[in-house]
Amino acid sequence: RKRRERYGEQNPWGIIGLYDHLTGIRTDIEWAEDAAWRRENDQPYLSWQDFEDAKDTGFNQPFFTYFTMLVCTICLVVSIGLNGWAVQPLTENPMIGPSAMVLLQMGAKQTSLIVNQNEWYRIFT
Repeated sequence: RKRRERYGEQNPWGIIGLYDHLTGIRTDIEWAEDAAWRRENDQPYLSWQDFEDAKDTGFNQPFFTYFTMLVCTICLVVSIGLNGWAVQPLTENPMIGPSAMVLLQMGAKQTSLIVNQNEWYRIFT
């Protein structure tokens, strides 16, 4: 019923449809587990709306994902800054970013530098 209210009679297609379907199943299972826990501990049941509201508060947020996205964005801005605030042509860097030299300056993995010059930090950066 909730899915019909959200999308009408039309279902989303492709990977978005699959993601939405699996997210709905996960939420249903979490609600059932919460109801079972409340039954065992003589707690009152939560309505569906109260359950969704409680789920969206507190530490139930993707903080690690937000932090990782922030670090990656900062690294991209710094690398473009080191490249003279320009991105390389698509023939040189198809990922729309700085030159290979700038990436090596920032610690990109290059096996010869790791093995011959003992720059082991490049494995992690």
